[in-house]
Amino acid sequence: MPRQRISRFIVLFLILTFNLAPPTYAKEGEPQKTKLANGLTVIIQEDHSAPVAAIQVWVNVGSADEGEKEAGISHVFEHMLFKGTERRKIGEIAGEIESLGGDINAYTSFDHTVYHVTVPSRHFATALDVMADAVQRSSFDKDELAKELEVIIEEIRMNEDDPGRSLYRMVFGAAYSTHPYRRPVIGYREVVSGFKRPDMLAFFKRWYIPNNMTLVIAGDVSADAAIKAARGAFAGFKPAKDPHQKRPKEPEQKKLNAVVVEKNIKQPQLALAFHIPSLKDPDVAAIDAAAAILGGGESSRLYKKLKMEDSIVYGISAYAMSIKDPGLFFITSILDAKNTDRAVYAALSEIERLATEGPAYDELEKAKLNLESEFVYARETMDGSASKLGHFESNFGDVEYEGKYVEGVRRVSAGDIKAVVSKYLVSSAMTIAAVVPESERENVTKDTLAKAVKGYEERARAEFTLSNITPSNVTKTRLENGITVIVKETHANPTFAVYAAFPGGLRFENSKNNGIGNFTAAMLSKGTKKRNRLELARDVEDLAGGVDGFSGWNSTGASGKFLSRFFDRGMEIFADVLLNPSFPDDEVVKLKSDVASAIARQADYLPGYTFKLMYKELFKTHPYGMPVLGTVETVNSLKREDILRHYERFFAPQRMVLTIAGDVNKDYAIKKVRELFKDFNKAAEDISAPPAEPEHKGIRTTAEKAVKEQTHIAIGFHGAAIGDDDSYPLKVMTEILAGQGGRLFINLRDKKSLAYSLHAVSKEGKDRGVFAVYLAVAPEKKDMAVAAVLNELREISSAKATEAEITRAKNSIIGGYEIALQEVSSKASNMANNELYGLGYAFDEKFHEKISAVTADDISRVASKYLTLDAYTLAVVGPDAKK
Repeated sequence: MPRQRISRFIVLFLILTFNLAPPTYAKEGEPQKTKLANGLTVIIQEDHSAPVAAIQVWVNVGSADEGEKEAGISHVFEHMLFKGTERRKIGEIAGEIESLGGDINAYTSFDHTVYHVTVPSRHFATALDVMADAVQRSSFDKDELAKELEVIIEEIRMNEDDPGRSLYRMVFGAAYSTHPYRRPVIGYREVVSGFKRPDMLAFFKRWYIPNNMTLVIAGDVSADAAIKAARGAFAGFKPAKDPHQKRPKEPEQKKLNAVVVEKNIKQPQLALAFHIPSLKDPDVAAIDAAAAILGGGESSRLYKKLKMEDSIVYGISAYAMSIKDPGLFFITSILDAKNTDRAVYAALSEIERLATEGPAYDELEKAKLNLESEFVYARETMDGSASKLGHFESNFGDVEYEGKYVEGVRRVSAGDIKAVVSKYLVSSAMTIAAVVPESERENVTKDTLAKAVKGYEERARAEFTLSNITPSNVTKTRLENGITVIVKETHANPTFAVYAAFPGGLRFENSKNNGIGNFTAAMLSKGTKKRNRLELARDVEDLAGGVDGFSGWNSTGASGKFLSRFFDRGMEIFADVLLNPSFPDDEVVKLKSDVASAIARQADYLPGYTFKLMYKELFKTHPYGMPVLGTVETVNSLKREDILRHYERFFAPQRMVLTIAGDVNKDYAIKKVRELFKDFNKAAEDISAPPAEPEHKGIRTTAEKAVKEQTHIAIGFHGAAIGDDDSYPLKVMTEILAGQGGRLFINLRDKKSLAYSLHAVSKEGKDRGVFAVYLAVAPEKKDMAVAAVLNELREISSAKATEAEITRAKNSIIGGYEIALQEVSSKASNMANNELYGLGYAFDEKFHEKISAVTADDISRVASKYLTLDAYTLAVVGPDAKK
């Protein structure tokens, strides 16, 4: 079952396969399950580790329950349910939640529609009232529906532009001939555009009934009080007859299906998909373990063979999508078209080898450990806990089912792995699909894919051989060699994170070595003087952990996360990665290829690519105008000695901040750091900041044509620096504009249907950062949308924000800050960056104070100062883009 939740329509159903291991301890007690008189199932999980509460309503209806003429209507509900009720007008639901400092959203899958709210727990009662109002009394205003359908059509277009989503849609469309899983969750343009208010009301009446829903509450609440509140919130909600009908059974697939789609992209994406049973089948645990062994990390079989040994893919993974009805086992990869045949052959060969030989003991144990550890990591957030509870209750009718699943995982044997791989991963009855660049239309076709599979079947079998920051729980100290060490104890979950940060990153690069910071950081995990890359990956994954280098705008370093029972071993590996990187020549060559591939793929993700163009034009002289990855030319010019020199220059103990957060003992953690880093002694070289970017003059335009369904726009202004007094009112101003309750969303999307996706962002750097607005629009709406954005910016500069807007924005920022700091990795990185940037590791409380102190006059002042409508950068990418 997949290792992470994937958001939004086409692949949102992955959450339904998020089978997790049971805890070895009770977190504020076991979940409490109650069924109300009207049939509503209520699940409560008390968890007082953070002042946060998550509320979710799982409705047992998804796209697979729709008729052909209803295709996509469940997803329309996802958009419309928060658009107003008898008590709350259009825009008030999202605005009310954001004003509490929370966030509200929804997603649709094949089998469920899920509505979720996360808020500071002090606002639990209000959030529950909002959620209950929405799922019982949504009004489905006909004018609002017409506008939102336009938005959804844009969403469908966006999906069609995305190669990854296109690949999944192709696979399901080809693998299923009868079952409704063949249809995309989001539906089809021609069907969705025809929905009317009576269609919505009929579907609402049929499916949105209490006996077809599960209410899940997880967080800093009293179970008794929460149950009482739920009874009151859903009083008068009447049950009805169960509307479910038996879904058609998918016939057995007895032959190979091949499908290819051409897109305006840079690199092909390939998928192999095999039918597997539903999530209730007893084989699921073994299938999940097989997926982990084949493609669950850098030490997995597919990654080692196809990526590291043969270098025929840029990335590859395997995962099981076990859903309510029989699902699919996926192997997906990104590669060059010329390597397609070799990749198919190698992947199928690894499947056959696993079926024939079975897994090694350590492979199987590692897979089991990683499957079990998912539960521990998921419990770090209230939303994660609620999602897990909702999944098990909605799919199994048993909130305690996780225990049965993990027992199944623990019982999986090598023989079980061989059995399920042989039974389900059969190449002669699989679906193979590829999304390819238009330039490769002659080289990758349905016939060439089918031929590659047949060629494997003819040759393969003969070729196998065995082969919350407060002073009371935080300690800060400075070691003899200059390292600043900060440790935060928090025992809510048996995990810990470690983070080491140095000044560095893009800010210290130039046009000749652009990308060297990112490259150096990426090389940290490619081998050390004690471990080669495979050995390092194996040792990390044996502990169900992770270690990676990072490099951003202003800093560089490494981060790690492990189960706390592996503290000593995890810290030893982390220190080895940070202190002893070997930068092997062969890994430098491989990484250059990987980075070049990643740079090429940037053009396939148009929101990020549009920002890339905008930054380049906005920052003409400052390094912030360059891409963090660098360019193909600069990266290819790097030599091993350049990387080693960069490492020696920036990774110095005197400038290092090392933070640890989680289930640790502070004194022991500091002792261990002192022991591991005692020999890290060297003089710090001078590093100088770049000259300031000159003032922006005039309106600059940059554009790039892309044959896509949508036009992507970014409008950028110079912003504030980290810690500047202006940065706080800029954040509040940004929040007033952004979010579902913000001006841009309400005025451009809700009222005018000018854009599907739009955001405002204020990003600070050690030097002046950026304020920007992004939006994706239909090409014919581009000029109207840009004019509308500029008008909104003009409006916030000329007229003061209302107290209601300011309160909503402040609560949203502070609440979002609290929610973001649930995970130990976030706690560690936040402390390190605050300390590194001169704010102090305990800056959180000051941040709350500074945001709370912002006034309407402050917002007007920074809006007038930074939103220079005669001096900004406009970046456009789309089919009609022109300067």
